[in-house]
Order: sequence, then structure tokens, then C-alpha cells
Amino acid sequence: MNHTSMWADGFIAAAHAAITDQEAFLGGRADLDELGIERFLISPGRISGLVTARNTGAELHAAITLPVLTADQAAALRTATPQCEHLEADDGALPECLADPAHTGGVPVLPDPAEFSFICTCPATSPCRHTAALAHALIDRLRNHPEDLATLRGLRHPSLPAQDLPAAGASTDIRPKTRFSAHHAWAWYRECPDLPPIPKYSPSPSLSNEPPSPPAWSSPPPPAPTTEHLHALVNDAATQARNFLRSGTLLECAWDEDAVRLAARIPHTSIPEIADRLGLDIADLRNRITAASTSA
Repeated sequence: MNHTSMWADGFIAAAHAAITDQEAFLGGRADLDELGIERFLISPGRISGLVTARNTGAELHAAITLPVLTADQAAALRTATPQCEHLEADDGALPECLADPAHTGGVPVLPDPAEFSFICTCPATSPCRHTAALAHALIDRLRNHPEDLATLRGLRHPSLPAQDLPAAGASTDIRPKTRFSAHHAWAWYRECPDLPPIPKYSPSPSLSNEPPSPPAWSSPPPPAPTTEHLHALVNDAATQARNFLRSGTLLECAWDEDAVRLAARIPHTSIPEIADRLGLDIADLRNRITAASTSA
């Protein structure tokens, strides 16, 4: 017999111990209930999904990783206490007896809080409320599908593709897709373990001091950036790329510094809105923009 609440309660205790920020842990529950998760996937050693940022509506990539059980540990689960019912259970089932390490030869099915690793493309310190939302989504699954814990721990292969988890009480319509910023994309790219090498040019290419002039285009519909804003963004990107190729300095993601630099270069930006998103005083932001404009 599977005791679904036992596995869910055990995982929530481990997740809560790993996510020590109580506000982030409770915020993840609220985000899951209100916003849902897209492309929620449970695979051996990994939980992942697309979480919508509450304030900006940006689409964030979030993941939780855990080590899978080794082949020796899986063998220990199969051979512990030969008369036990779990040896006759279906593949991937998790009877209550497997929660007792004394019964499983010291092999823990539930993860240790220290084994959790959190990844998110938001600028907050991990673990954040978006990875907490993933943890709560798995907890909800375990109440009816305890075999998903066997998938996460590498005891069986997943049988279901990624799925969308709608907000609580939402209709079956899929909510509109949102775009995530280049800042978030670069942060996610840097988390990849195998980055392609940066090409080396010999001899070094000749680079002009003048940024390229983009071809004319029609203004996108609101609330997209205006043509003036797009030209400023293109010029800024060209400047950053030219400086990178000239000096070889690594491109770093700095949420505050990028926002201040762009605010100094893009005309007609909303200073109060930027200050609110960065958590800065408006006067402080204006001083930083002035300093960025002077250095540029």
C-alpha cells in the first residue's frame, strides 16, 4: 500500500529545510496557486518548469536538482528484508516500509536538505520563490502520484511528458506566453556546464569606433519599445559587443548596473518605475544615471 501523504509530507519537510527563507517558501506556494507553472517536468535528478514572475510577467526558467540513487543503493532497496511487500510491488511503487533507512540498509529514499540545488533566471538569491513553486508542485504531485519520487531519485524512468500546471481555479485555456529578458537568457546560458568555446580571431578583426546604423523599420505596436528605444538598444548592444571583442573582458550580468546603463542611454525612460523594480531611491537612481552618462 502506498501512503501518499507520508511521501509528500517527508518531501515538504526536506524542501522547507533547504529553503530557509520562510517568505520565499510561502511565496512559492502563492505563485503556484495564482500563476501556475508551464512545462513542469520531473526527470531523474531534476524538477524543472517555466514560472511567471509576479511583478514583471517575465517567463523564468527554474529548476531543482538532486542526486539520483546509485546502482548499489538501488540494489540495496531491492534486497532489503526479503519477506517485505515492497519486493512484490510494481516497478516504481513506494511502500511505506521504504521510508525507514534501517529497513533499506541505510539508503534514504527521501532526499537530504543539503542535497538540494536551485537554479533560476531571476535576479534574486537562490533558493527563490520560483524554485519554491517547483517544490510545492512536486509535493502536490506526490499526494496522488508517489511514484514520481521514484522518478526523481532515478529508480524508474519518467512515463509522462512535461505538462502545464494551471493556476488554482483557472480555466483550461493556456495563459499567454511571455518573453524573458536577454539578461535572464544570459544568466541561464552561463549555468550550462558545457559552454561552446568563444572563437579566436587571428589576426584580430578591424573594428570601427562607430556603431552600425540599423536599417529603417516600422515602429512596433504598443506597449513594445518605440523606434527610438530600439535604436538605442541596438547601439548599446553594438558597443558592448565591440568592447568585448576588443578587450576580451567577459560579459557579466549585473542587474542594477545594466538597468542603470540602459536608462542612461535610452531616452524617455520611466525613472520611478525603474527605481521601484531595482528597489532604489529615485534620487539615488538619478545620481547613478548621471554618473553613467558622464562615464559613457
